Amino acid sequence: MGAARRLSLGHSCTYSQALNQSILLKPFSLSSFKAEFFTRSILKKITLLSLLFCVLYSCNKSIEIGTPIAYLQLEQTTLEIADVATGLDIPWDVDASISGELWFTEQKGLVYRLNLKSGEHKLMLQLEDVLFRKSYGLLGMTVHPEQNYLFIHYTYQANEGELQQSVNSRVVRYDIEGDKLSNRLVLLDNIPGNSYHNGSRLVISPDDKLIFSMGDAGRANETQNDDILVGKIMRLNLDGSIPEDNPIAGSPIWSRGHRNPQGLTFGRNNMLYSSEHGPLSDDELNLIERNANYGWPDVHGFIDRTAEIAYNETHNTTEPLMAWTPTIAVAGTGYYDQSAIPEWQNSLIVANMKGRALRVLNLSENGREITAEHIYFQKYFGRLRDVSIAANGDIYVTTTNTDWHPRFQPWMYDGLPSGPDRILRLRAIDKSNKVDTLPVLIEDDKAMDLMSENWTNAVGEEEFAGGQKLYTQNCLACHNPEGTGAPGLYPPLAKTNWVTGDKSRLIRVLLLGLSEPIEVNGETYNQEMPSYAHLSDQQIAEVLTYIRNSFGNQADAVIEGEVFVERQSLDK
Repeated sequence: MGAARRLSLGHSCTYSQALNQSILLKPFSLSSFKAEFFTRSILKKITLLSLLFCVLYSCNKSIEIGTPIAYLQLEQTTLEIADVATGLDIPWDVDASISGELWFTEQKGLVYRLNLKSGEHKLMLQLEDVLFRKSYGLLGMTVHPEQNYLFIHYTYQANEGELQQSVNSRVVRYDIEGDKLSNRLVLLDNIPGNSYHNGSRLVISPDDKLIFSMGDAGRANETQNDDILVGKIMRLNLDGSIPEDNPIAGSPIWSRGHRNPQGLTFGRNNMLYSSEHGPLSDDELNLIERNANYGWPDVHGFIDRTAEIAYNETHNTTEPLMAWTPTIAVAGTGYYDQSAIPEWQNSLIVANMKGRALRVLNLSENGREITAEHIYFQKYFGRLRDVSIAANGDIYVTTTNTDWHPRFQPWMYDGLPSGPDRILRLRAIDKSNKVDTLPVLIEDDKAMDLMSENWTNAVGEEEFAGGQKLYTQNCLACHNPEGTGAPGLYPPLAKTNWVTGDKSRLIRVLLLGLSEPIEVNGETYNQEMPSYAHLSDQQIAEVLTYIRNSFGNQADAVIEGEVFVERQSLDK
């Protein structure tokens, strides 16, 4: 946010308050400290002028935040695109349910409340036990528009301190009391998690229930098992109890057969819609109905393959309203029915990450069909994570360009916007109020071509040679040229799950070292191993790739991005 926008001269005329509103939501760094010092000196001068302004005029009114950066021209309506928050780090959720406020999260476990009039933002919650990296973290948030409740869903480590992490997640409710949260209440706990597909989204239903989506957590076959809460959309009373009219007595399950739902929203006639990630094909937009089965892992998208048709004969699978191949990484979804933008009335607005766009899906009158698809902003703002729609018709969209994905699949993107993430506001305005110097965007005429998500992590010759050299320099003395180790002293690297199994654990061993006994292939070893955290992410990736593909081992490569997120989680 620019200093002029962060200063709310009409709201506050004290130097300390003006200065607090100028501080960006970002961690301390020397460069940012110098910039902030410079900003403070400038702000002193600005504040003197603002005090004079207050004396001469009045400071009773608030100046609304939102710096216009572009416009979107629809057939009739002109939309102003403005920044309402910048300097963010993976803003996962945004919620405009409460008038005049914007609640949003950062994946690392932070919840903020932004006053949309004054621009004042407040850190409302900092989770101490959140497990954050890659697909872990604070993954769901919503606020109740009337009852002053905040609901969140986040991952945590169930076996704290162990290299082999056991990941669970929980749903928690807080009371909103003025400027603080209180009365923490755990609604669901010990939900199985994984390094991927933890979902999720939360939304309040028109009949005052909490709706919660959960991905399959790497347990695809359990999405059809009603005894395990993965691959499900769930329905709870606001106190965590089970509604009496749920399809299974005593169970929160509302629907099953989901891979990784990323958006939840209610439309007309209490219809619930969900956007869901597919594998390499068939991202889905689903109409969620009571006790329905959406087919994963046996049905991908529409029921149009021989095996899917056979499966459906015995499982009565519900097809999506729409599916995308190749996948566009559908994300947060909102329902628009306000009069401010007539072209978008009775439509779903869906954020796309891989597709780097905002999609508007026009619905039929009964809400059971998608009649048209419109694509906006392709590549312009990069990856878009979430959408929330205020009662007055304003639309809030979060970017997610600072997350892990580009490090894992650099071939996927031909360029992402630099700098921190932001929250954008789309608002209908009078065309005569446009600033002529700002760009005017229009609807994209077609979907851009997307690269394949190739997750094979093949071992390249150059990386293998680099890893061999690093092994000779750092590992050979203890583990021997053939990776056999030394009985009773140093464990073997050949044909052991410690090497070819969980990559996260293996990376953490190199970053942290070992000082406790471990068991390898049935034998206990109790020699200290030093940390190799001084090696770069690329060097650790290369040496581990070499080890995982030598000495009779055969496993996929470790890539730099995987080391990066493990190191990042340890530095938290």
